[in-house]
Amino acid sequence: MLSKRKWALALLFVSVFFIVAYLEDNNTLSTNYTTTLLEPQKPAEMYKKVKAWVDQSDKKIKVSAPVANPPLIQYESIQPFGDGAILAVEQSQDLYASENGLIIFTGYKKDTSKTMSILYDTGETATFGFVAEFHQLPYTTVSPGDIFATVENELLYIEVVKDGKKLEMSELVDWLAATYE
Repeated sequence: MLSKRKWALALLFVSVFFIVAYLEDNNTLSTNYTTTLLEPQKPAEMYKKVKAWVDQSDKKIKVSAPVANPPLIQYESIQPFGDGAILAVEQSQDLYASENGLIIFTGYKKDTSKTMSILYDTGETATFGFVAEFHQLPYTTVSPGDIFATVENELLYIEVVKDGKKLEMSELVDWLAATYE
């Protein structure tokens, strides 16, 4: 964003340009600054120079490398709930896919409210409940690191089925930990 000082300088620059153009049109000034600036190839050069000057101090340097596998979710505690578990989430977070997969269900369930299920290429089916917002449509593919939903509540339901069996609590904790690597 531009600072107030740069906005003031830009307004001053434009005002001076219009005043000089007006004075040159009335033959009060014998200069040709406005015609020089308005020649077919000059505005692009001037625009580049002014843009480089304005953007100079607002330059931001990224100091982090891209995250190969962002964490699925950061949670404070986990408790058993139905066939899965409830995670206590401190703040609003995006949910990231841990593997390539296909979203096989998005909708409402009686016990987990807004719910999404993903069938991963590894054969695991992960179901996420109490989701605030879906970012993907049903029957679309996800890749590792893709955001598929957002959790805004303080709770997230998760259930994972692997090889036809629902993961126990300890296995679920290990499954969640594996997504952090």
